Amino acid sequence: MKIITSINAKGGCGKSTIAMSVAAGLARAGFATLLIDMDPQAQITQWLGAGDGLSDSGTLVEAITGLRPLADLIQPTRFTNLWFVASSEGLEELGRQITDREDYAMMLTRVLAPIASQYAFLVIDSPNQISPVMANAIYPTDVFIVPFESTKAVRSYANFLQLLLRLRPDEEHKILHVLSNLTRQPGLRKRVIQVMELHGIPGARSEIRTCGWLAQVDEHGGSIFAWRPHSKGTADMNALLIELLETLGEAVPPAIREGHAPPTPAVIASGEVPALGTYLLKGNGIVQAPTDSPPTSIPRADSPPADPPPTPRALTPMAPQPAEGTGDDPVEALFTNEPFTI
Repeated sequence: MKIITSINAKGGCGKSTIAMSVAAGLARAGFATLLIDMDPQAQITQWLGAGDGLSDSGTLVEAITGLRPLADLIQPTRFTNLWFVASSEGLEELGRQITDREDYAMMLTRVLAPIASQYAFLVIDSPNQISPVMANAIYPTDVFIVPFESTKAVRSYANFLQLLLRLRPDEEHKILHVLSNLTRQPGLRKRVIQVMELHGIPGARSEIRTCGWLAQVDEHGGSIFAWRPHSKGTADMNALLIELLETLGEAVPPAIREGHAPPTPAVIASGEVPALGTYLLKGNGIVQAPTDSPPTSIPRADSPPADPPPTPRALTPMAPQPAEGTGDDPVEALFTNEPFTI
């Protein structure tokens, strides 16, 4: 079972829409697919009518706490080949409770082991804040989808990457950095691309363009493939599925390949942009940014040579946002934003 996680430490970037669409697209292509909602906001749970997002009964909370095996919590959906595990707001409180366990980040991985052979793919919708629940989503993942819909989303990426490198150091991580919902805001799109290039964050080949149908898909069962199969939202999700499968080394079935449309040409960024901060990405690590020279840019594959970017301003990365009411909870100490050496 290959595990795909849609993740970013910022809300409103299209993370849940991408997770639902990727899972629906894989199921539509004939793959037995399990979708797990790990976001305490439980958006996908409510889209699928699989729970109210309030009660812990019948949700992932019961599996992680050991009250019930995960197999008992898997629900069928209206979509062929797609099964689902619901979330609830209690997942956030559970995240605070499990930090006294040395192995807390591996709890989901152990829960998944008995059912792994039953599915070709697992798609996870991660929470949108640095937390022990996000750590559990990260630990078993094979490939990450990180959507960027603003420069803030790019800046918050450093916090996610720090957590990933703490949990899984010395690995070649597969990450697709996907532009999302920016094609009707060309100025912002240019700035997002330039921030990514400035800090060596390679853009994915695929992009999720702004699409009115995709923005309403939560009101129509969650699957853009079922609701508006000929929309550009469907074409873009198909393109993302192709890139995902190729990244995982899997064959792309005709059901996905034939629905692919050419991606939007890249817009070459120009002008001054906000800096990511004092951390820069280098290889699979984060290093301290030099104060006297700009970082080396890693351009997108389809971008022509550009002028040297401006020197980044010395800003620190966005601090992880603790859950409301944590106070002096030990979770905050575990997920600090202190510099570290890879």
